[in-house]
Amino acid sequence: MKIRKMKGKALALLAIALMGAAGTVAAIPARGTCTAANQGQQVREDSSDGSSRIYMCDDGFWQTYKICDKYNRCIVVI
Repeated sequence: MKIRKMKGKALALLAIALMGAAGTVAAIPARGTCTAANQGQQVREDSSDGSSRIYMCDDGFWQTYKICDKYNRCIVVI
């Protein structure tokens, strides 16, 4: 039981760290650039601290697909 709680806390801390790192990343790609022609395309935006967000064009909108820290550990959001 204690191991399960410790794993849960470790996962929660990792998620918080990744979300904190993701807060320093540039904005979503410009409106109107996600079209039927580039459906499924992914765009990576890096920040100065090494973290990044990966956006995916889906149904005419850019959606956050992954949030990554500076060690390239990513959480898939979609």
